[in-house]
Amino acid sequence: MTQLKPPTALERISGNVATESALTVVAALVGGPLAPLLPVLAKSLASERQKARLELAFMDINAALEEHGEQIRDLSDEQYKIINEAVLALLQTTQMGKLHYLRATVKNALKMDAMHPQEAIVLSRIVRDISAEEAEFVIKNFGYKYIRLPPTSDGVKAPLNVLQIAPESPETLIVAGLLSLGLLVPGASNWDGPNDLIFTRIVAKLIALLRTS
Repeated sequence: MTQLKPPTALERISGNVATESALTVVAALVGGPLAPLLPVLAKSLASERQKARLELAFMDINAALEEHGEQIRDLSDEQYKIINEAVLALLQTTQMGKLHYLRATVKNALKMDAMHPQEAIVLSRIVRDISAEEAEFVIKNFGYKYIRLPPTSDGVKAPLNVLQIAPESPETLIVAGLLSLGLLVPGASNWDGPNDLIFTRIVAKLIALLRTS
């Protein structure tokens, strides 16, 4: 008689996600008319690269979770929500940088203090949708009080606590993305002055999840 292997830590949390082909799992989640296309996509070289990336990510996450067996048993609903959403987001992520942040999210969620259920919902949504570039921008520039777009007029020096973004720079797309995620919001009105944006309160907890050190 074949002996069944005990479930891994990741399987116990994510419902056997780690043991399935990524495309098979996505097919089950999507269903409908898109499902027949997925086996065709599985033949692409991009699919093979994605499988290799996911295998490494799942192995790393599972090893980290196995080291915290007691904490897994006592996960709060909010921690479970964030970890589960991060694992599912792995299946749809091709950016290596984003994969690093998702792996960090799973590990850091184990150490998160009690949070409000709505915070867990919002953080899960942000972790799922944020790009690696947006995450890096937030972590790097959270110390600024204001993000200014467009910058101050020529000849006028901005305060040290203001990060100026040139309209033609690649960072404008990042700022737009952070606005759509609710991580940046307009600051106080400047009456025809420059547009100053500020980070929202949830950003501090997001950074605690994303830190890779």
